[in-house]
Amino acid sequence: MDRTESMTCDGFQITAQSRENERGGWIAQVEIRHDGRLFATCNPDTVQPEWLTEEEANRDGLERGCKLVNHIRQNREDRSWVAIREHAERWFFRVESSREAEQIVRDLGAH
Repeated sequence: MDRTESMTCDGFQITAQSRENERGGWIAQVEIRHDGRLFATCNPDTVQPEWLTEEEANRDGLERGCKLVNHIRQNREDRSWVAIREHAERWFFRVESSREAEQIVRDLGAH
């Protein structure tokens, strides 16, 4: 059974669970939630870093998730929905296309 690791980063819950690919490398599947609402997921259609161990892959997934959250939180001047999605794609994430995800972005702008 694959090990799941989680952490909280600036009000977001980040969860990473890695899987071994056909070449023997490990790739993290990551979810980012805010107040229980799904905000972003790892984009499986992109080329992601491969790691030698499950632990390395999970750690990388958590770090990338936290980096995305910190970027969103710290760059207050550009918190538009389009900009948030563009930044997410740089870290292999897909921001959910849902009203809940859009509401999370609006809530962040209110702080």
